[in-house]
Amino acid sequence: MKERRIWEELSRFESHDYVGKWYLRRHRRTLNSARIREVTSCFTQGREYFASATNAATSVRPLLLYYGVLSLSRGVILLLNSAKSESNLRPSHGLEVVDWQGTLASGIANVPDLRIRATSGTFGELAATRNLQSTGWWSAPSLAIGTYYAEYPMPRFVGDDSEMTLDDLLSRDNRFLSLYTETTGRPSRVHLGEIVADKDGLDVSIFSWGHGISQAIAESRFGLPSTTKFQVRSATHRLPIENYYVRLQGSDLNALKLLLPATQYVGGDGMFVMEDFSNGDRLSELLRTFLLSYFLGMLVRYFPSRWISLLRNEKGDVAQPLLIAAVNAVGSDYPTLVVGSLS
Repeated sequence: MKERRIWEELSRFESHDYVGKWYLRRHRRTLNSARIREVTSCFTQGREYFASATNAATSVRPLLLYYGVLSLSRGVILLLNSAKSESNLRPSHGLEVVDWQGTLASGIANVPDLRIRATSGTFGELAATRNLQSTGWWSAPSLAIGTYYAEYPMPRFVGDDSEMTLDDLLSRDNRFLSLYTETTGRPSRVHLGEIVADKDGLDVSIFSWGHGISQAIAESRFGLPSTTKFQVRSATHRLPIENYYVRLQGSDLNALKLLLPATQYVGGDGMFVMEDFSNGDRLSELLRTFLLSYFLGMLVRYFPSRWISLLRNEKGDVAQPLLIAAVNAVGSDYPTLVVGSLS
């Protein structure tokens, strides 16, 4: 039911008249019929790829989903960047694989260690257009939740020639929080968190069971200023659980937002704190899901025998449950994230 509603919302962007009015409101300029058709075609094609993926076998589903992600992303770029048209969009994905043959040579257990780097193309254009993350905090004394969008800088990854592993993404995704640690045996880099605002500042709590957080880690992994100092306490404003705690003092809460670690609020008690990537990047869930889809789609396309080995429960398939969960997350969440990016 939820999935159907999301596609009903996205279907508006397959309407010539709606896209024309939306674009006029957004950019204060008229889009001609040819340019409107470029936008609507992306959303039509994206919907059809996702529909095909719904009925496809798992052996090919990730590739169909990636093509759907790519189509929807190009539609988002055309809508949000008034300088872009189909003729000047880069024809490449904006990403490339790095020695996957060598990584997989010793078996499918190494799938989480697959690496990519950014090139010129769609991913960079999407990152330049939209790197916003929905998040929030609780306000004292009522503890009512207030949400806002955190705007992250253009990722360095797009232009610094650094590499990213599949594990870098999976370990920073709250959708796989417990499954990640159970399947890989590696410490997660996303943590349950709590941020409470009062008139004099912000209380930031990070729950990191079994993984100590030193001051150096606080600065390098969470981007917190060196002037802050982590403490351990037995409870937060809302939860009677041991946590790592820092106080950000100041009456200008908008200024303090810039000092916060990367966070994501998903409703209810679901607030998560994500460690920065090794080069200091922070990526929205939209961008992280795009990258996740690329990893999975290219694995299916270029190394189908390894993907089939994972599905057939062959030796070394320890990451299989995690990867299947990732495929499902791409299929269910990317259309929703696109709706949010256009709201």
